[in-house]
Amino acid sequence: MTDINVTCIGGGHGLGHLLEVVDSFNFVNLTGIVSTTDNGGSTGRLRESCDTISWGDIRYCLSKLSKAASTKESSTKTLLFEFRFDKLGDLSGHSLGNLMFCAVDSLCIRPTETVQVMREYLGIKANILPMSDIVTNLVSHCENHCYVGEVAVDEHANQGINKLVLTPRVNPSEEVLHNLKNADILFLGPGSFYTSTLPCLLMDAVIDVINHNTKLKVYFITNVENEFNNNLNKQQNEIDNEIYNQLEFIKKLGLTKTVHSLIPRHRVCPSIQFCEPYTIADLPADTIGQHQQPFYREQLLELIQRL
Repeated sequence: MTDINVTCIGGGHGLGHLLEVVDSFNFVNLTGIVSTTDNGGSTGRLRESCDTISWGDIRYCLSKLSKAASTKESSTKTLLFEFRFDKLGDLSGHSLGNLMFCAVDSLCIRPTETVQVMREYLGIKANILPMSDIVTNLVSHCENHCYVGEVAVDEHANQGINKLVLTPRVNPSEEVLHNLKNADILFLGPGSFYTSTLPCLLMDAVIDVINHNTKLKVYFITNVENEFNNNLNKQQNEIDNEIYNQLEFIKKLGLTKTVHSLIPRHRVCPSIQFCEPYTIADLPADTIGQHQQPFYREQLLELIQRL
């Protein structure tokens, strides 16, 4: 089989889990484009003190891919990468991996180059790219308030978000645009919809290059369970379907490509027809609420092989 260029956009645990599964297909050229708007925990502290992009989600994705390599050397490096300091003053709570990113970043011109250095250090074949080389904040506009920073956006997301923006507005790197221009398949999600799946799509250049890639097939990997209360901000005659509402939000960002959804069978609701096109599949949750890997792998393989 000819190699297929697969790109995944997202952040956090959802993207890491997705990358780990797709990386097991030896006929795939894999790239992960990672959200860099997190401002919580160790990542948030480093953003404040070092004026750097958010490293936490990138670190997690690299760790998942490194563990999949399962060699003694990669396992040792991954353990160091994930080591978190405790009871050590100002170092407490920091991940060693995040600090390594900051150290390498001080030697590099751009964060994209920093990530490539760390990827090579861990011996990872898949390409990992930050969504932008410039620091930016996620801002949500709700009915009566706006919230600045990914943590605040996430905490108040069940109020209903009318608009989501990046402040300041930033551009993706040339590497991100080149990758999307040449991708055959794009997976969006799974994960927190507003704070993991969407940040990269808030850059106009990303939307434009996706829309103009005529060969590209776009898939929205929905979560195992509803992320929000379906009755939230429901107006009269509004469709009570979280997946449909999420697809509509993506369209409002300017995405004109057809988005095909992968939906767990247990999430099918009476208004599912409004989400067409879609694939309904047996995708149960594992013990931490992610897609069970054997079922997940089977369905992702089937989607990729449709190409």
